[in-house]
Amino acid sequence: MKLHRLALTNYRGITHRDIQFPDHGVVVVCGANEIGKTSMIEALDLLLESKDRSTKKDVKQVKPTHADVGSEVLAEISTGPYRFVYRKRFHKKCETELTISAPRREQLTGDEAHERVLAMLGETVDTELWHAQRILQAGSTSAVDLSDCDALSRALDLAAGDDAALSGTEPLLIERIDAEYGKYFTATGRPTGEWAAAIAQLRAADEDVARCAAAVAEVDERVRRHADLAERQAALADRGPSVAQRLTAAQTAATALAALGDQLRQAELVATAAQATCAASSAAQAERARLGEDVAARTAAVAEIQSRLAAAIEAEHTAREVVEMACAAAAESTAALAAAQEMVDDARRVVDALAADEQAQRLAARLERIETIEQQLATLTTDLCAITLTSDVMADIESAAALVERIEAQLTATATTVEFAATADLELTVGAQTIRLAAGQSWAPPTSSPTSVELPGLLSVQIDPGATTSSVQAKLDAAQHILAEALRQGGTGDVEGARDLERRRRELVSNRDQLAATLAGLREDEGVVEMRARLASLREAISPVLLTAGVDAAAARAAFVSAIEVRETARADADLHQRAMAGANVRLTESSTAATVLRAKVTDANAELGAAKDRLAALRAGHDDEQLAAQAAADIEAQRQADATVAELAGAYAACDPAAVQAELAEASTAAAALESEHVQVGHALNDITVELGIIGNEGRQGSLDTAQIAREHAFAEHSRVSRRARAAQLLRSVMARHRDTTRQRYVAPFRSEIERLGRPVFGPSFEVEIDSDLRICNRTLDGRTVPYDSLSGGAKEQLGILARLAGAALVAKEDSVPVVIDDALGFTDPDRLTKMGAVFDTVGDNGQVIVLTCTPARYLGVQDAHVIELIA
Repeated sequence: MKLHRLALTNYRGITHRDIQFPDHGVVVVCGANEIGKTSMIEALDLLLESKDRSTKKDVKQVKPTHADVGSEVLAEISTGPYRFVYRKRFHKKCETELTISAPRREQLTGDEAHERVLAMLGETVDTELWHAQRILQAGSTSAVDLSDCDALSRALDLAAGDDAALSGTEPLLIERIDAEYGKYFTATGRPTGEWAAAIAQLRAADEDVARCAAAVAEVDERVRRHADLAERQAALADRGPSVAQRLTAAQTAATALAALGDQLRQAELVATAAQATCAASSAAQAERARLGEDVAARTAAVAEIQSRLAAAIEAEHTAREVVEMACAAAAESTAALAAAQEMVDDARRVVDALAADEQAQRLAARLERIETIEQQLATLTTDLCAITLTSDVMADIESAAALVERIEAQLTATATTVEFAATADLELTVGAQTIRLAAGQSWAPPTSSPTSVELPGLLSVQIDPGATTSSVQAKLDAAQHILAEALRQGGTGDVEGARDLERRRRELVSNRDQLAATLAGLREDEGVVEMRARLASLREAISPVLLTAGVDAAAARAAFVSAIEVRETARADADLHQRAMAGANVRLTESSTAATVLRAKVTDANAELGAAKDRLAALRAGHDDEQLAAQAAADIEAQRQADATVAELAGAYAACDPAAVQAELAEASTAAAALESEHVQVGHALNDITVELGIIGNEGRQGSLDTAQIAREHAFAEHSRVSRRARAAQLLRSVMARHRDTTRQRYVAPFRSEIERLGRPVFGPSFEVEIDSDLRICNRTLDGRTVPYDSLSGGAKEQLGILARLAGAALVAKEDSVPVVIDDALGFTDPDRLTKMGAVFDTVGDNGQVIVLTCTPARYLGVQDAHVIELIA
């Protein structure tokens, strides 16, 4: 397939474009970004694949937005024995036209033309190869997959020596095997279709048999349970009399134990009342004793607190005297600190004034130096302004002088030499000049231009140096004119003077730059006005009184240091006295607080002592201490007798073993209840199973099991039949795939060899690649180092992708070739490899079409025989 012509009209932003492509070689189509280079590939695909009335998104997107017109695409293509011109208009007034010029002339329109083109392309073009031989911007670094390209496969088979074994039906056979395999398996190898249905049918039959068998087993289980329940019901009826007799005996023993328990509880009530009376009388006797002891203890406590209060009052007076002395010492130290601080301030003012004076002196010297340098700069600037010679003019002078020297040397080499020798005295006329020659004297006139020499009255000679010498002389005159003009612009008369003036100018510029740098360093990003203002403010801040003639900077600094030391000593003393005063105040506060607390405690203790004495007197007014003791003794005796009665009854109750009686009653009651409950449950269960067995007997579960087993046998037979066919198809496909992979491994070698042949001029003689069975580049080896394809740089991936496509184009048969389209690739490639890639393009371009679309045509300057087509917006 070859593309001879492509014309676009009203396509996206392209109003009209018509490009003619040569039949072979490299075509570089260049133009700016967004001028529509990639759109040309897209337009060709739409022309070949989409109908003119198509409403697909890809077709709608190419309609121009600035005009309500239809997009037109025209292409002239030759493929196999056919050559045709094919045109379509989309969107508006849709139409399709086809004109076939070979092998015989035909004209078709509409869908008939569309179908005819598809038939011709299907007959003569490997579509997979046509799409694979493109390098687009979005996928320039992706590995190319050429495994489905039949044309390349045939070429590789021939290159591998397998042409005798080919019948031409191999792809069809593989497709039929894949179709047969697809009846039974999915692409991932899972069962599908008839095979999946047979598996599902067998699985369903197995589940149905299992369900029916479980139903029959369920009937057997119910019959067994019915027999067990009947046996349990008879056993429960036999246990009934013994359980009733045990319950009656347990109830009689529990009644006797309850009567004895009532007597014990009555005795315990009496003992509890006696205990409460005894406790009350004992508590009253103990309270009276406690009150007496409390009164005595409170009296002693009041005396002790009063003693502590006297000591606290004495400590408070002492602390107050200490505080007064500490306050006086602190005031004296504070006054001393203030005097020392004043001395420090005076000394600091003197030192600051001296420092400001030193800074002012340095700033004044700096300003003076700046003024001097500015004057020198002004002088240098004036001298430079007087020189009109510049570096550019000097360069022109040197260039013109060199040109004059070269032309003079050329003129000397080519000029004709003519010499006149006088045998006697004579005069020659050369133009308007008279030349006198004495006898024996010779004269050689310049012969670089036509010259007329006359011997008055005797001879006239015309000297013509020839066209070559004349043209050299004309060039010399022009060069001298240019030199004179350059010298005039530089303000000098000759070249040496210009050179001296240039050296003087460079010296002045160097001095000016040095002075400017020095001036910038002195200014330090501060203007002269600001420095003068700062100097004035420094001089105003310096007190004339402090800067007297007798002030010594070293003595002033020493005095400042001494004043600081005195101030720090005074500050330490003041801090010490302040801390002492604070401590004395704390101790005074603590003493005053302690005295106040003790006074409150004395008051509270006296009040509590009076209250205790009042309570004791009130109790003694009702009963004296002897009466209260006698009543307490009588209550103790009554409690002892009541406790004895309770102990006797408790012993009798315990002898009856209440826990055993209650446990026996509980166990007998539980056993009777459990027997009754179990008898009822067994009766209900027996009745339920009897009813269920009556219902199940009418369901025919054994017949259903027999039917399910027969259906399972049929499903198993069908499963076995389909399984044999599915396994056979799977085995056939795996064998064919293995043989196909083996065949591909044979023709991988020619493809690898072609890539390495094309790549060694680019990468070097050690270049090797590894190709898998899908004709994809796996890794690259240079100088013995192997790198996986995915780990290569973007430039290397681009270069290998182009080499793979060019290798495919070089290998396929001439009748199967398609154009290699490269859309703006090699953007990641360095200049050296660009030149080497150009040589590769030249090698492959001799056998087919290589169409390069780029916005940077300089990348392809290495392609010597490239046909360049420049797109203009």
